[in-house]
Amino acid sequence: NRGNDARMNAEAVATAPGRLPQGMASRRAQLSWGLFDWANQPVFTVITTFIFAPYFTGVMAADATEGQAIWGYVQAFAGLVVALASPVLGAMADRSGPRKPYILVFQALTILGLVALWWAVPGSPGALWLTIVALIVLTIGAELSIVFNNALLPTLVPPERLGRLSGLGWGLGYVGGLIALFAVLIVSRPEMAGIAVPEGEALFGLSQASHAVERLTGPASALWLVLFVLPMFLFTP
Repeated sequence: NRGNDARMNAEAVATAPGRLPQGMASRRAQLSWGLFDWANQPVFTVITTFIFAPYFTGVMAADATEGQAIWGYVQAFAGLVVALASPVLGAMADRSGPRKPYILVFQALTILGLVALWWAVPGSPGALWLTIVALIVLTIGAELSIVFNNALLPTLVPPERLGRLSGLGWGLGYVGGLIALFAVLIVSRPEMAGIAVPEGEALFGLSQASHAVERLTGPASALWLVLFVLPMFLFTP
């Protein structure tokens, strides 16, 4: 009887007004976790898909064919490293305690790789190899940080709510990626928004001849990542 009474009291406390169900983090903590996807999505939308990738293959390389080949090798190498490391790191993430220190390390690698893309100047000595290394580092960093961020998910909500929170993160990621992409397009082609600028320039006086907008996508994505990943570090347990 005492055991039943204790169980009933515990259930009453867990379902009392203002209290969260057992095993569930606060809404702020859950939203902060979802913002991780928002913070990282420009890496995949702006850098490795729509803006920097065409710039690399069409401008940085000697010709488009060589550019496509190099890009394929870069992504294949980074993908191989991620494929080999993910099972080990995933098991470690599930068994170990803190995940945030690992997320911090891999996010730092992502940021370093993104910032280095500013020096992806066509024809500059060593720029091509610097860009290749930066792309490999930022891709590996972004992908492996996701492994540890995913490991946080079961600690935030009960099993029946995993899909809902996972979907929130997925949706925030795509919205954030689209906003970042449209922002880059408006800066590079202000006429799309009805903004007049001097010929040969983009918004903010950025030079089209030096491909400043394409190179700036790296540091800008790094700044975006830093700003929007902070809530996860501050508020997600």
